[in-house]
Amino acid sequence: MKYLNWQYDESTEYWAKRLLIPIKSKHPEPQYDGLDYRLREKTWKKHILKDSFPAYCHYPNQEGSLLCSPSNIIRCYRDQRVLEGLALTVAWGRMTRSKGNIYQESNQIIEETLQKCLRLIEKTNSVKDSWNLLVRRLHWSYVITSKCLHFLARSLSYSINPPVPIDNRVIINRVWHTFEEMVTNNFKASTEIFPEEWWDDAVSWNAYNRYMTAINCWASQKDWTTTQIENTIFQEYYPNGKAT
Repeated sequence: MKYLNWQYDESTEYWAKRLLIPIKSKHPEPQYDGLDYRLREKTWKKHILKDSFPAYCHYPNQEGSLLCSPSNIIRCYRDQRVLEGLALTVAWGRMTRSKGNIYQESNQIIEETLQKCLRLIEKTNSVKDSWNLLVRRLHWSYVITSKCLHFLARSLSYSINPPVPIDNRVIINRVWHTFEEMVTNNFKASTEIFPEEWWDDAVSWNAYNRYMTAINCWASQKDWTTTQIENTIFQEYYPNGKAT
């Protein structure tokens, strides 16, 4: 099994090891499978360099319709079809309205950058350098950066503690505030340091690493993978019930 190296944020680790985010489920929730979201190949061809998407990305017996499942995304990245994997990632993450912000650079630059990320992750056993590359070179937000790195890492067989997605609606607006309130209610000693937020305007690695510090700590307490803990938290803290 392959593990990524994470350098935990000290104050976040202190609190996350003491305060497990409330989770009702005794078993991890499955990851969103993308089955209810069909991508039209014709619409997305302009975002790839090949003539078409790999055959395995198509729905059976439905020409021109693509399935943005985690397995298809991972396989694309593993097969070096990184632009195809990115398109499926955007659709899987329901970020099609943000396409203009994601595809600011040419297909060639995006492909080169993603290929370099794969090499960096494999070489360093870390996603830190890749995070900074995506943010600085492609001008990406923390949402698309985290989702893309999640699948890039998994395509390289880092299945135990890969980076996981961070979003506004659930993680920042609900999970962070729950954690913040838990810390506030348990804050006693003058020597304790309050954890910093998991995001900032600079889309910094340090902010995302604080989030992943909490995720890693909670995953360890549950004996789950980071993917499993994020899936479960996302489902349980999704507004007005489970996400579909």
